[in-house]
Amino acid sequence: MMKSRYIILFLCLILGAASFVNESVAQNPSDKSLLKNASGDEIQKVINSYKGDKAVLVNVWATWCAPCIEEFPYIVELQQKYEDELQVVFVSADFPGQRDKALEFLQEHNVDWTTYFKTGKDQPFIEALSDDWSGALPFTKVLNKEGEVVARWEQGAEYDKFERYIKKAIND
Repeated sequence: MMKSRYIILFLCLILGAASFVNESVAQNPSDKSLLKNASGDEIQKVINSYKGDKAVLVNVWATWCAPCIEEFPYIVELQQKYEDELQVVFVSADFPGQRDKALEFLQEHNVDWTTYFKTGKDQPFIEALSDDWSGALPFTKVLNKEGEVVARWEQGAEYDKFERYIKKAIND
């Protein structure tokens, strides 16, 4: 199991590196409300802002990550289904040169709430979101209204798993 996890992580890194463009990409004014640059600490502040109000599902994904793409529609559907009680915080971990691709992907999936584009170095970003996260994608964590983590996992998941933990977070 651990060996296959590392193989998947390695393949994701290879695929991502193949399309990496080492350039700084300025944020397009037309995408500022949909896809905002954010560090791990800034994402954590966003998560904390819902404490006492809504459950939160954080999902770190990338357009080059097949399991991320597969589970993405489930999360969008669940955000719409539980919109009064849940806030989904999507974080694109795409490389800077893929920002436009990430934005296009969000638009294709009718995401109409603010999402985030990872900035900064990987290790501080990972540590800001979870001590238990290896950095593999996708990464999901679900928090209840008190800000307590009810579930977290690496790798893709099916609709039922997402919904089970969302319901737990809402009803905790």
